[in-house]
Amino acid sequence: MALLPMWMKGTTPEIERIAFEELGETTEVRQSSLKKLKELINEEQGFCPLLDDEFLLRFLRAKKFDVSRAFSTLKNYYAFKVRYSGVVTDFLPKDLRSLFETDKVFLSPKRGPNGEGILVSFIGSFDIESFTVEQHFAATLISAEIGMETDASQVCGSRLIIDMQGMSWRKLRHYINPSFVSSVARCIQDVMPCRICGIHAVHEPIYFGSAYQAIKPLLSKKLKERIHFHSSDLSSLHKILPPETLPEELGGYLDKKDFQNFRSIVLQNNDLMERINTYMYNDMRSPYQRNINKTTDGSSEDKETTRTLFNVSLS
Repeated sequence: MALLPMWMKGTTPEIERIAFEELGETTEVRQSSLKKLKELINEEQGFCPLLDDEFLLRFLRAKKFDVSRAFSTLKNYYAFKVRYSGVVTDFLPKDLRSLFETDKVFLSPKRGPNGEGILVSFIGSFDIESFTVEQHFAATLISAEIGMETDASQVCGSRLIIDMQGMSWRKLRHYINPSFVSSVARCIQDVMPCRICGIHAVHEPIYFGSAYQAIKPLLSKKLKERIHFHSSDLSSLHKILPPETLPEELGGYLDKKDFQNFRSIVLQNNDLMERINTYMYNDMRSPYQRNINKTTDGSSEDKETTRTLFNVSLS
């Protein structure tokens, strides 16, 4: 597959083929699954999630249209939002503007060879004196949420690159704090409706091995199989993701202009994130007052959707 743009609208024939062969997606399956999922939501007392079709499709596609598993993940997603609201969830891009301006979170403008999105988190050079690791995680989640609004990422999945260049032992201790690692592991494995193609660690320090052994028991067998360590051998990373998809820090061709474009896209999607952050779970409302009420058929009365609010235009 030729390298596709990250912010493409809709799908291609190749992506539609992947959706059919790997996810079992057809127009009929999509419509019937959405109907069944909304019925389950409507039967759940005290639960008012976002009901936009495009949003719910994230969960159905992530679970290959197994409605029961998609519903379970949807509830996990909102339980996580409630538990960590104001810590790592329920933020808007504008709340973390100064962090985004440090360029320590980045979505590549080019997709991988298999159509997957590419999210880079620079934890080694992250400034823990100015920001917390929780804020860094929150910015990463916002980036992932905005990226997952694209059909291509929902179908083809995403890769996460963790760059540890500049990591000190003192800084690493913040990232491997048991409570923090537990929340990140749970989010990746049980919460986010995303197909994880791989997690790639690069520039990891020599002492990272012992730290990884400490957090390894928190990871599922499936996730452990998708974690790859490249150290400073960027050529091994380039066998999976070509330089055209990567920033200069990872031996790629993308530069500061690409980072600026990414920041622009993130910071113009406050309305999208506000909609995503509006919910009620176990009768607990999100910090945003505008509530999305369920009708008798499980649909939303609101005419706005995540797709109409999604803004990826560049001046």
